[in-house]
Amino acid sequence: MTEIGQSAGNPVFKANTGDPQRPYARYPSRRQEESMELSPDWVVGFVDGEGCFHVSVQSHPEMTAGYQVLPEFVVVQHIRDIQILYALKKFFKGGVVRVNHDERYCYRVRKIEQLEEICEFFMSHPLKTKKNVDFKKFRKIILLMKEQKHLNKEGLKQIIDLAMQMNTTERPALERVKKTLENG
Repeated sequence: MTEIGQSAGNPVFKANTGDPQRPYARYPSRRQEESMELSPDWVVGFVDGEGCFHVSVQSHPEMTAGYQVLPEFVVVQHIRDIQILYALKKFFKGGVVRVNHDERYCYRVRKIEQLEEICEFFMSHPLKTKKNVDFKKFRKIILLMKEQKHLNKEGLKQIIDLAMQMNTTERPALERVKKTLENG
């Protein structure tokens, strides 16, 4: 991409020279990304449409129960809308913006403390769609983890049961973990 705008290395926009379908597309600079202000109502609507509350469970022999619970809050956007991801990072005061795949980037939060703050936000500013049902299950998992329930097999099974209700693509992997816990 080539820079268009102010000199001295402070571009206002980056012109897209690599997308033949959008030859005149202009992507915001980092300065614009950092200056975008979001309202709570806007964040609720945007996350209702674009956000994801996800929980996976992976084998980790060094953990007490033999598995690690990995909750995350994710929003994915095309690079042309990356400023929204940085604005969400600023709004929630944490998380990371990373390449997801191809020209898609994601805003991701995995730290329990930050996830707790995000949960508090969505309890005060409820999601309006079915995503609120998944969010409440996600929040329950975060609360169980805060109580250290993920460190024993019974608590881990409870977390897996909740995650299976919200993560349909992860269901087979979660079922295998649950079966292993029940048989072991």
